[in-house]
Amino acid sequence: MRNSSFAKTPTLFIQTAAVAALALFLGLYSSLVSAQQTGPMDDKAMQVLQGMSDYLAKADTVSFRARTFFDEVRQSGIKIKAARENKILLKRPGSFYAESVAENGAARTVWFDGSTFTVWNRHANQYMALDFKGTTDALIDHLDDKYGINLPVADLLFSNVGEAFKESIISSEYLGERMVQGVRCHHLSFESTGADWQIWIEADATPLPRRFVVTYVNDKGEPQFMAQLDQWSLGEDIDANLFRAAVPEHVKKTEFGAR
Repeated sequence: MRNSSFAKTPTLFIQTAAVAALALFLGLYSSLVSAQQTGPMDDKAMQVLQGMSDYLAKADTVSFRARTFFDEVRQSGIKIKAARENKILLKRPGSFYAESVAENGAARTVWFDGSTFTVWNRHANQYMALDFKGTTDALIDHLDDKYGINLPVADLLFSNVGEAFKESIISSEYLGERMVQGVRCHHLSFESTGADWQIWIEADATPLPRRFVVTYVNDKGEPQFMAQLDQWSLGEDIDANLFRAAVPEHVKKTEFGAR
């Protein structure tokens, strides 16, 4: 069963010796919901969500920017916003690249070329690599299941985004049209196991996601995660060399998944 990461509390982009676990990537706890638990389902909300999924699935290549903001809840209960900017490139079925820069300057680069998954933590001058032959879908599931690692906005990288989301949805509602950074969007609201979330999807011939907001209702302080998505490009040629790891020789290799 495919597991959506949308409502899992975001981890830090990748696990390292200095930082335990993103980052960018959103999550919904991945248990199927029984019929007794489900609430009202809005047909229009579900149709708009599936329309976005179908549109993204048509493209062999996808690239976009995700600017993310997450509440770090302190012992006092005060919430501190942590920001990160991410650039993501995907070439189906099995190539992926992501670059992530935090507001404090800490940077990470990730490559997957269909056979090796590599993470370079630039700020720590370390990298780790995992041999894995398969699709990006299979890699995302494997990293989550075995290592508890969530890739940047991983749910948007699945070949069927709608399926990944729908497994955990308890209720849905269509809230009308709203403007997001000058773009008219459908505003959808969903309740899922462990999280309430909203998504804004372009209300035109290019139904791209423009914003996510996730509230982790079961976590202390109910922290929120928000992602602003822009600079979309679908179907354009991407140089295959971008998906091959390019780690300098002086960078120290560490065990994969080490904390």
